[in-house]
Amino acid sequence: MKNNNIFALLILILGLGSALYVNSDVKQTWLEQSYLYDVYQTESGQSAYKYKGKEIIINDAVPYAESALNQQSLSQNKDQPKDAQQWVFDEENQLKLLKPAFHYGVWSLLPAFITIALCLITREPLSALFSGIVVGAFMLGQFDLTDKVIIPNLAKEGTASLLLLYLWLLGGLLGIWSKTGAAQAFANYMTLHFVKGQRSAKLVSWLLGVLFFQGGTMSTVLVGTTVRPLADRAKVSHEEMSYIVDSTASPIASVLAFNAWPAYIQALIFVPGVSFLATESDRLKFFFSSIPFSFYGILAVIGTLLLSLNIMTFS
Repeated sequence: MKNNNIFALLILILGLGSALYVNSDVKQTWLEQSYLYDVYQTESGQSAYKYKGKEIIINDAVPYAESALNQQSLSQNKDQPKDAQQWVFDEENQLKLLKPAFHYGVWSLLPAFITIALCLITREPLSALFSGIVVGAFMLGQFDLTDKVIIPNLAKEGTASLLLLYLWLLGGLLGIWSKTGAAQAFANYMTLHFVKGQRSAKLVSWLLGVLFFQGGTMSTVLVGTTVRPLADRAKVSHEEMSYIVDSTASPIASVLAFNAWPAYIQALIFVPGVSFLATESDRLKFFFSSIPFSFYGILAVIGTLLLSLNIMTFS
């Protein structure tokens, strides 16, 4: 174990050193990214689109061939473009927004490689994932992990703050749940009154997964902590019970979406210029209208029920 920790530390140091090398010496490969907007003509004949319910006029659009952000220009210059975005029109007079993106070639796989390697060596996925984030941030030259890396990539700052607070409170709840022996007491009560064998133990786990529909993380951790002693007493394999717990967590949270999930997702599906996603209420309406098409979530919930009742077994 001690040797594994030393080996993991060496890999992390090597990863951080490689990330700093990439940031300082490896040239970025720039790529063109184009975005089509829901553009319309105003009464005065100007092109415009909706952004957060407000009308935005499109000015200074240039021909695509003359743009400094088309792929040919980016390949010739090879340096970071001066403009972050530019409106262009093609031969058919269709407007689109160009934005530059970049990668580091095979070096872009470095954070993923470090994460997987540390996860295999330490068997601690959380620390491995965080190390991968740090390596990626160093590659980009971003050393303020909280404000510049983590929070901006959790959608909006307000949403990110709520998510972090939620996870912090969830950790405190689980600590109380474990220290007070509540999970063991629940297992004793269920074994005495309801659980008579493996099938009933799995069915209780499935019902708890449906009951804790407030969020995928909460369901996984709370139900997993609760049913583990139950599974041990009924001699249900941890792998089978883990599948039931996992596939009644996020699938239930997305199908029975009366929780924080829609508020988080609506920030992620915001697309500037798309009129039917312009406001928060529009995006929430769009999310709920998409639930009947959540085929994975629906099939996962039904599949785990069939597995719990020993009607069907998934290999």
